[in-house]
Order: sequence, then C-alpha cells, then structure tokens
Amino acid sequence: MFNLLREPLLHFLAAGMLLFALFDWLAGSDQAGARQIVVDDNGLVALLGYRNPRVGPVAAQEYLDGMSPEDRRRLVDDFVREEVLYREAVELGLDDNNYSARRRLITQLEYINQGFIYDSLQLDEQDLADFYLENQERYRVASQITFTHVYFSADRLGQQGALDSAASELQTLNAQAIAFHRAASRGDHFLYHRNYVNKNREEVASHFGTGFADRVFELEAQPQWQGPFTSAYGVHLVMVTSLKPAYIPGLEEVRARVADDLAQQRVAQAMEDVYQQALGRYTVNVVAGPDPDDS
Repeated sequence: MFNLLREPLLHFLAAGMLLFALFDWLAGSDQAGARQIVVDDNGLVALLGYRNPRVGPVAAQEYLDGMSPEDRRRLVDDFVREEVLYREAVELGLDDNNYSARRRLITQLEYINQGFIYDSLQLDEQDLADFYLENQERYRVASQITFTHVYFSADRLGQQGALDSAASELQTLNAQAIAFHRAASRGDHFLYHRNYVNKNREEVASHFGTGFADRVFELEAQPQWQGPFTSAYGVHLVMVTSLKPAYIPGLEEVRARVADDLAQQRVAQAMEDVYQQALGRYTVNVVAGPDPDDS
C-alpha cells in the first residue's frame, strides 16, 4: 500500500482531480457573479451614449437626471433587457466586445427564437374567428371618395379674387353641364392632381388640408359642380362622382391579414415569455438614482 502511494501516476491523477475541482469551483463562482446585473448611472449614461453618439457623457447625465420616473423605468428595463439577452447570446458562444456586435447578437438571438416559435405556431379556424371578432375595428375600411376639381390659385388671384373667379366659373360649369373629363383645361394648374379616385380622408387631407377634406366628405355624389371650397392653396370647385361609406369587411375578405396579425401577436407574446424566463435567472440591482419602482 505504501509503495502504491509513492507511484507518480497516482500523484498525477490526484493533482488532476484537485485541479478539475478547483476549476469547477472557480467557474461556479464566476457564473454566480455573471448572474448579477447592476444598473447604475454609469451604465445608463453609456446606453444613452451608444444610442446617440453625438451626445456626450455630461449631456447624457443631465438628460438622465431630468428623466421622469416613468421614462427612467423604461430606460432601466431596456438596459436590463439588453444585458440579459446579450449574456444569453454570449453563453451561446456568439461573443464580441463592442456595442454594435452586442446589438447584432441580441438581434440574432431574437431571430433564432422567433424562427423556432413561428415553426411551432399553429392557428386554427376558431383562433382566427375569435381574434377577428375582438379586433374588427382594426380592419375597418375608411370611406373613400372619387372626385375632380377645378382650382383657382390664391397666389395668382389673391384669396378674394380666387373666390370670385370660382363663383363665376361654378355658374358656367353647371349651366353648360360640363362633365369632369371636359374640365381639365379650366382654372389653374394644381400642385398635385386634378382627379382623385377612391381616396380616403387622410389622403385627401394630405394634399388639400383637413378643412377641405372634411367639407368634401360631407358632399353627395352628383353630376354637378359644387363649391367654392377653400384649401391651403386657394379655392376649388368639386364634382363628386362616388362616395363609398366606411365598412368592416367580413373575415373571408381579410383572412390573410387576420392570420398574419394573430401570428405576430402570438410570436410577440412568446418572445416576451422567453425573455421573462431568461430574466428570472438574473438578479437585477439598481444601485444609483431614484428607484424606478417608486412613482
């Protein structure tokens, strides 16, 4: 037995076992430390600097100090989310030591998770029907108008001159029963279009202004010219040829959109669950500034 204890091979094996035990203990210590996330002013200022490189540390600190509790809470949540996902990506061996790489790793990890979630996602007819009934307003089709107009420039004629010219032209157009396609040469050249086909209120307002759009959508479709109506550019005479009321389409008409929206909702919830599970493996310690939970 004494001779056996003096064998070099046994000494080597014993030393190896001690080294493995030491390395395992050190790795466990490092891993425990890695599970701690410290959120302090320095980290938050650095995050603000990464997001906007033109903001220096002093300005970033001033911005941080002036944040409302709600905004600071959101910033802390963003910091923690990035730190958790970054560490998870590092544990997968996708490490690099700069912020751009950090964001790429987070994006890559989220992309991988989304892929697994999409692959396992199953939506049946009842899922689609329930989601559609709960979100019908999302699929409402806005009222649409088709009209043509004759424009009189306030810049060229002055506002009152444009109004007078429009009033006179209105009588001529209706007295001669001039159809919309025969009015192309009347009035002044407009910045945008002369004819508008199946446009919603927002689209009309983007070219003429909100007041004009509101007035036009109150008109009835008829083969006569109406007006004058003022816009941000001058005065207009309008002939409305069709006005389609707003409506909510049936499920069959918007099935593809419903399926896509529901899938995105399910994936977003699943991604949040993945993050919350990962977050649960960390301890977050906010050591500087007001407590985000106090409001």
